[in-house]
Amino acid sequence: MRKPFEETKIGRVLSALTDVILAGILWFLCSIPVITIGASSTALYYATVKSIRHERGRLVKTFFSAFKSNFFASFKIWLIYLLYAAIFIGNNMAISAMGENASGLVSMFVKLMFIPAVMPLPWFFAYVSRFENSTKATVGYVYYLCVKNLWRTLALIAMLALTVAVCWLIPAMLPLLPGTVCLSMSYIIEPVFKRVTEQMDDSNADQWYNE
Repeated sequence: MRKPFEETKIGRVLSALTDVILAGILWFLCSIPVITIGASSTALYYATVKSIRHERGRLVKTFFSAFKSNFFASFKIWLIYLLYAAIFIGNNMAISAMGENASGLVSMFVKLMFIPAVMPLPWFFAYVSRFENSTKATVGYVYYLCVKNLWRTLALIAMLALTVAVCWLIPAMLPLLPGTVCLSMSYIIEPVFKRVTEQMDDSNADQWYNE
């Protein structure tokens, strides 16, 4: 008796590829209002890891469930980034109005101040998708993970920068890349989260994230 196509190796690969593309499209659509980018990024990571990597649950249902349950926690983190970006843009506008000789050093200083915001960015929404904590505690612990796992952080930033560059050069790729990049990032992030969850007293019987 022949196996169903979905159970064959090529069938599972094609199914996973379809889900990766679908996850990216869901992220793109849910990010259109801009203020929901945090929630959609959290949902993207959670659904990618659970439904694609661990094959638990339906992708669409898992995505929107995570989007809803983590909306406010993700929104608070994203709001911080929006405010930070507004300050950064405002400072750059003010610097551009200065004389060329006076603005060089100040401009470099402002750009360096943006680094602490960019470095933990790939960790934030992945963390929110998995753990419940106050915004202050989340920020503190994510910075701790970011510094403790510096080589992972640098790899994540490089992947994020490459993604932005590709989207800038080929805008049509935007709906297709998020799922692929998120899945790739999960292989860097999940070993860290696995060590964290293994140390926790978790009564959840279905610890799919530690498989």
